[in-house]
Amino acid sequence: MNPGATSTVLDTEPFAWPLGIDRSLGVPVGAQLRGQLEYGIACGDIPRGARLPSVRELSQELGVAHMTVAGVYKELLSLGLIVTARGRGTFVADVPQPPPGPDPARLTRLLSDTLAQAENEGFSLRQIGEAMNALIARGARPPQTGVSVLLVGLFADATRGYAADVQAALPAGDRVQAVTLDDLRSGRSLEGTHSADVVLALAHRLNETRALLPGREVIPVGFIPSQRTRAALAALDPMIRLAIVATFEEFLPTFLGGVKRFAPHVSAIQATHLHAANLQEVLDACDVAIYATGSETVRTLLPHKPALEYRHIVDPRDVEGLVLPAVEAHRAAQQSALPKSRKELS
Repeated sequence: MNPGATSTVLDTEPFAWPLGIDRSLGVPVGAQLRGQLEYGIACGDIPRGARLPSVRELSQELGVAHMTVAGVYKELLSLGLIVTARGRGTFVADVPQPPPGPDPARLTRLLSDTLAQAENEGFSLRQIGEAMNALIARGARPPQTGVSVLLVGLFADATRGYAADVQAALPAGDRVQAVTLDDLRSGRSLEGTHSADVVLALAHRLNETRALLPGREVIPVGFIPSQRTRAALAALDPMIRLAIVATFEEFLPTFLGGVKRFAPHVSAIQATHLHAANLQEVLDACDVAIYATGSETVRTLLPHKPALEYRHIVDPRDVEGLVLPAVEAHRAAQQSALPKSRKELS
């Protein structure tokens, strides 16, 4: 099994989530398949721990080459989104298990080594104890009442929005800092990453975040279309000519499917992506444009027509089931550790 993740491996029928290939979009078949699976997993439409079709099953179902499906599964495996179990199949990765807390035995070894070195240099146990107590008193600080959460995203504005979603669910005094993967790559916001108590990352960017924050436990969170997005799509005039613009071409089929899901009454739809040669042509022919996060330049290209962003929010199920328990566990550890250490040293 892939060592970076765990999965609730069950001998069940493959999860039936609608996948399809739209050859009219001009997006490579492999990119379409990867985008649908990646987005479906990140949004929770394909549940964690669900069994996926085998390469052969999916190849036959979609009429796609066996090597194409195998290549997509290999990419998703490298991203930590899926895992394989020998003889059982391929599954959506479950939430990684957090590592155990600090090892008390290691602390004992470190202090024992220091004590032995000090004795070898002629210091008495009383002198060592007085110096240790003075150092601890100097560094002592009152118990922290707030927990620091770091949320790592892809686009700055959207990540700030995700951070606000999480912040609204936390008790007063806790704080959430938003940083992007580019911030981490460039060395910006490193101070915040070191001081954060809990680190969150978008589920489909989990491995990238881990690579940039070695040694830190990172909790993956999914996202879903916001209520505002769903309401705006439902309110569209059925007679308009709608253009949709995806930021990444591999997500275009999924993006198109999402728009149709929330605006089934709109029939005149043209779909493209931000770097497509026909982008301006599609925008010129529309009445309204819906663009994905990261494609804000559409507003500049379409100055006199309505343009709406297809925004997401952090999945409330992950906030409730993953983020809040992690925050409370850290708070409990903070509150119990300091009083205990003071009692032992008094």
